[in-house]
Amino acid sequence: MKLLLVIISLLLNLISPPAMAVVGQTNMKLILDKNGIKIWSYRLPDSPYHGFKAVTTVKSSLTGAVAMVMDTQAANRWLYRTLAVEPIQLQNNNMDFVISVVSDFPWPFKDREAIVKGKIFQDSRSHLVTIESQSLDDYPINANHERMPRVEGGWSFRPLGNGEVEVTMTGHADLGGTVPAIIVNLLIQEHPYHSLLAMKKIIGEARFQTVRLSAIKEPVM
Repeated sequence: MKLLLVIISLLLNLISPPAMAVVGQTNMKLILDKNGIKIWSYRLPDSPYHGFKAVTTVKSSLTGAVAMVMDTQAANRWLYRTLAVEPIQLQNNNMDFVISVVSDFPWPFKDREAIVKGKIFQDSRSHLVTIESQSLDDYPINANHERMPRVEGGWSFRPLGNGEVEVTMTGHADLGGTVPAIIVNLLIQEHPYHSLLAMKKIIGEARFQTVRLSAIKEPVM
């Protein structure tokens, strides 16, 4: 199976930023609790766009959950409104990466593009897996796309035992161009909800559950 990090999720292709970035946020507001998925929004002092945090639990091995997020061939089956994810640089068994992500935006807006550099970590004691990333601005801009000026991204996967994993995604990005912040903020739950709902439906497939990743260690329960 061809594996590559897909750590970017989008609200109207808004890219998901690091789970650790929202630790300490005190202004979170629960905006959705449906089908086992909870989503909070929060304000940032330096951006008109709200951030979000989404949490759910999936039936999966820890490796299977991480492998699903790394599988680019399956990305369009569950990542909401993602057109393409392409590798630019992969190192350290794909634990360090630079990727290009193109997001589908509705007319009359241009599709969005982000160049993202990131890293996967696993805590040796808790086995928590964290994927963190941030955008780069030193790559050529495709004339057909609008470059997002600010993007941070990430996921976290916490093994719960009994074949379950808690999945957390958080998100904030400056979309660039003329996308009204009020519209994005009103729809902020759309991307994480539909992405996590689709993840829950297909994560049990052998495509993900039979993968072995040398850099990810399963907890001994």
